[in-house]
Amino acid sequence: MTTSQPVEETQDHMSPKEVAAAFYATYNGDLAAGFERYVSKDLVLHGFDGPNQRDVWIDGDVELTRSLSNYKMEIYDQFAEGDMVVTRWGFGGVHTGTILGIPPSGREVYLSGISIDRVVDGQSVEHWSDGNFGRFLQEISGEVPTAGRAAPVPHK
Repeated sequence: MTTSQPVEETQDHMSPKEVAAAFYATYNGDLAAGFERYVSKDLVLHGFDGPNQRDVWIDGDVELTRSLSNYKMEIYDQFAEGDMVVTRWGFGGVHTGTILGIPPSGREVYLSGISIDRVVDGQSVEHWSDGNFGRFLQEISGEVPTAGRAAPVPHK
């Protein structure tokens, strides 16, 4: 008699969209493990400030998530064509830790953007990202009032 055991889905057998969804889900959990599993060590990164290194992205995003109390990331849309995945996302929380040398302000802040990942063999090998990072920095430093700003509306 044979018993059927659940087959663990590996990242090699996931579609590019499933890999991207799994990676972005780690922003609400173990982000460092998400980078290790879903982002290639040979990543080509096109960040907010131009090409950068993978470790700089990891360190910056881990610092960001740890610096915001009640942190939450939401994925609004994901589209895939071939090995390219577009993700529209937003996250926020209360600024209770130092971010990029800016001391805690206690302000509720929000960052939104769009990222594109090229996924090959279960990992992002190339990543582009663009968002309202300038506005976000103004919010945490108190240069722009946070009241009355428009937050992205999830597309249903």
